[in-house]
Amino acid sequence: MVVASGAFALLIAAVFVLLVFAIRGQRDSANRAIRAQEAISAGNKLEKLAIDLETGVRGYVASGAKPVFLEPYSAARQAYPAQARELEALVRDNPAASATAQKITGSINDYVDLYSIPMISLANDKIDVARSVIVNGTGPQRIQAIRGQFQQLFNSERALADKRTSQASSRASVAVGFGIGGLVIGLSAVLVLAIYLARSVVRPVREVAAGAERVAHGDLSARAPDQRSDELGDLGRAFNTMAASLEHSRDEVAARTAELERSNAELDQFAAVTSHDLKEPLQTVTVFAGLLDRDYRELLDDSGKTFLDSILAGTDRMRTLIRDLLEYSRVGHGELQREPVPMDELLDRARDNLAGRIAEKSATLTSDPLPTVDVDPKQLCQVLQNLLSNALKFSDDDAPEVHVSAALFPGEWRFSVRDNGIGIDPRQAERIFQPFARLGASKEGTGIGLAICQKIVEHHGGRIWVEGRPGSGSVFHFTIPDSASTEDRRPATAPAGVGA
Repeated sequence: MVVASGAFALLIAAVFVLLVFAIRGQRDSANRAIRAQEAISAGNKLEKLAIDLETGVRGYVASGAKPVFLEPYSAARQAYPAQARELEALVRDNPAASATAQKITGSINDYVDLYSIPMISLANDKIDVARSVIVNGTGPQRIQAIRGQFQQLFNSERALADKRTSQASSRASVAVGFGIGGLVIGLSAVLVLAIYLARSVVRPVREVAAGAERVAHGDLSARAPDQRSDELGDLGRAFNTMAASLEHSRDEVAARTAELERSNAELDQFAAVTSHDLKEPLQTVTVFAGLLDRDYRELLDDSGKTFLDSILAGTDRMRTLIRDLLEYSRVGHGELQREPVPMDELLDRARDNLAGRIAEKSATLTSDPLPTVDVDPKQLCQVLQNLLSNALKFSDDDAPEVHVSAALFPGEWRFSVRDNGIGIDPRQAERIFQPFARLGASKEGTGIGLAICQKIVEHHGGRIWVEGRPGSGSVFHFTIPDSASTEDRRPATAPAGVGA
């Protein structure tokens, strides 16, 4: 009897200990689920700050550089580093989300350093140029990419929340199972304890877990009971605070998104109207200057002829600048008209378009066999034409030599345009891709050609850069993703090209 009583007591003690561990597991799983939701809330706040950065820059440029429109940008720039650290701290236990959070922080830093600061500086110096550039600058693309990274983070955290919610529910079921086991054993104390736990602990935890699951699936109106004064009451209040914050952040993000879309539409309309308003008076000046040149040139002295020639040259340059600005603003709009196209054909087309300049310069243009890639042929032809034109323009040699090659790297084709021209200072390698950046005032052009190349290549998912030294020629590289549609058309061996 004593042995039986001892065994029975040990069994009851074992059941009680297991029940306590199951309840603790429920609480831990629920807390981890709420932590995942807190990470989503922190991510929403950081996403809102990133949108404020873009909205502030655009508002500042659109308003004519009025400081009041820069306040959202300044506030967001000051607040986002702390918010980014908070987000990274909340996702430390999720390696995938932690890596994405670090990537988001880096992308926002790049947006601030490489886009917004230069754009604000440009607006302070040349507001009309800034308005033209921002119409279709890389800002919206960068913000869209950052929002895509946020979506990846949210998906990862929601998956983790679902997993933890499932664990909480599963452990709740285990707790109920142990209560039922105690009931089967017949011990009334265990029965009373199981009933108490089911009513006072399991049900509130399940309600919090169910609410967390609803929030994870997008229902931010979910709330948990919070009338109790113990830990479960604290848990419910924390959950409700988190859900309310998420709901408020979602509404703010939606409002900011709508405002950004409206701002983009207004800037597109501004570009179209501005180009029309500029072309009409320019055409008037061009016509009357032409009439003066035709009918009254012989009546002018040498100074008058010089003034007239300056007017004609200035109107011609202005017309070219308006055309290039419109072309730059339109690049990147809409879907790419992709199709498999041999790059040899595009190179021939670009060569034909530059036939006059090639003959004038007595230039030699050679190429290796080029692959077939899935691209927008019109835009890629423009990239090749701009790079070839650039090579001819910056060549002081009597017989310029330009060579085009391609090499296959993991996941991408790298195309290279090499020339024997004047070369480039490595310190200028990034600046020349900015609109209106020019290496020398003596060279013709508007300084937009390479900026257009960069936008086209990045729109195709690639990148572009330049290598070279003064007096040693230059090599422009750009990459195009190696898509599945070109798999069967690759040569057995990759053409020789310029190395990394």
